[in-house]
Amino acid sequence: MQSKKYITVIIPTFNRRKFIVEAVTSVLDQNIDDLEIIVVDDGSTDGTQDVLKPYMNVIRYIYQENRGVSAARNRGVRESSGELLAFLDSDDLWSPGKLNAQINRVLGDDILSFQEVEWFVDHEEDREFLNQCKSVTWPRCDTSGYVLDPVLDVAAGRYFHLGTLLCRKSAFLEVGFFDENLCFGEDEDWFSRASMKMRFHYISEPFLKRRFHVNQTGAEREECLQSLITVFSNIKVRTEEFHPKAHAIANRRLAAKWSHLANILADQERYLEASRAAGTAFVLEPFDIRRLMKSVLLFCNVSIKSK
Repeated sequence: MQSKKYITVIIPTFNRRKFIVEAVTSVLDQNIDDLEIIVVDDGSTDGTQDVLKPYMNVIRYIYQENRGVSAARNRGVRESSGELLAFLDSDDLWSPGKLNAQINRVLGDDILSFQEVEWFVDHEEDREFLNQCKSVTWPRCDTSGYVLDPVLDVAAGRYFHLGTLLCRKSAFLEVGFFDENLCFGEDEDWFSRASMKMRFHYISEPFLKRRFHVNQTGAEREECLQSLITVFSNIKVRTEEFHPKAHAIANRRLAAKWSHLANILADQERYLEASRAAGTAFVLEPFDIRRLMKSVLLFCNVSIKSK
């Protein structure tokens, strides 16, 4: 039986042999003795376990068949003994002092602590990925660092990253586990659920170093867009009566994802599906003439192809 710890850090990984040791080392460098590190290997086939062998005396290594990152994180939570929980993706790093900067911020059972993020690349040819950061908007906070309206900020896509979170395990369990049916956006779904119950505290110092690289999961894939459509649909439903402004913003983001999906499907010459996706975007935003035009053009394309 594992002894109780103060903080459990959960690192899910899948075929990240190249990065995992750096991630583990950045946690060990936090200079906290009462620390449990759980690495949940979600079915890696690249020798991840081999590179972790020198660290087996300071981490708990758990292997499971590939079930996705949400299942890996949930497994880590279930196996954890810590009073506090933190998460780190296996291709990212923490700066020294990350946890110590947050410990005194999560004294209450209803407080989640977040921090700012900085991005980096290992290779010059990957520098174009950094362009994704230019559109980031940060949470709006009061003078004490508490997010003024977490429900609205999550719905609007203001930047919260799971790798900066520190919270009590009891708070995590009150919000609930990550949705294992989502392949993308599962963290945003969790933040939305949390925002309905918890206070968010935000530290505007970038203790998380997020690595951009060519093998990352991107939102351009069809299955990722479908997952995000589910996330924004859920946010829209849960905010409908609770927060009308957040509901309206979630609706706009949902329409944008349907429109984006229409583009992906049209590029694959799946014009009927693309037309339906564009039509759904228009129904969600019937006063957006661009959505109407796209829907009509794609429908005409279907008619032409069917002749």
